[in-house]
Amino acid sequence: MVRTICWGAFFFAIYWFGFRSGCGTSGALACPPPEIEEGVGVTLDAREVCRGSGYLCAAMQGSQVVRWGLDKGRLRIRVPPTEYLSGDADRRVRDAVVEGIKAWDRKPFPLIIDSGDFTLRFWDIRVVWTQGMNNHAAGQARVGWKIDGKRLKLETDGMAVVLPPQVMMGINDAVLEHIKAVTIHEMGHSLGLLGHSDSPRDIMYPQILPSTRAELSDRDLQTIEALYALPNGATVQ
Repeated sequence: MVRTICWGAFFFAIYWFGFRSGCGTSGALACPPPEIEEGVGVTLDAREVCRGSGYLCAAMQGSQVVRWGLDKGRLRIRVPPTEYLSGDADRRVRDAVVEGIKAWDRKPFPLIIDSGDFTLRFWDIRVVWTQGMNNHAAGQARVGWKIDGKRLKLETDGMAVVLPPQVMMGINDAVLEHIKAVTIHEMGHSLGLLGHSDSPRDIMYPQILPSTRAELSDRDLQTIEALYALPNGATVQ
């Protein structure tokens, strides 16, 4: 009897923390109309789409709308231990990344961020730590998608955040602000902003500059709002 209860509790925990999701559930987005999620095969006029959409069309024109389906309801993000750091340094770096991710909370998705050392939850986006990349980038969002009938399904293979060499010599506010800015930028890509802004005032500018503020600009917000208002998978021409 005890064994049965234990197994029941185990599978209930997997369901509750890993599978219970979807639009219309408590704390999640309301379920969207089907047509907004079944855009494959639909062609949109760029002259209408690009008006008032921030920098969205800088990289989208002639391509598909790529984003998470709103009927997911919420997104889960996993922030594991850094592997390269421990103690207070690990905690402060992870906290900076969590702050960066939270900048996108409810834009449009409610975000569930799991930064514990261990987890039973499944995730949609996972932070991957690295000490450097071949292209010398400060981070990278590995985003892909597949077509399923009229639906486009976005997938990620990790959101890489580079730990700059300064981290190994000591944590300071400037390093943490840089890591936070990189996280906000890569989280934007992970949400479907696959292109870049043409203005250094936006967090989605292709470079993290000394003048970059670790926050979303009005134009960043305008762009993500415009993206999620379009039928997912539609072509912009």
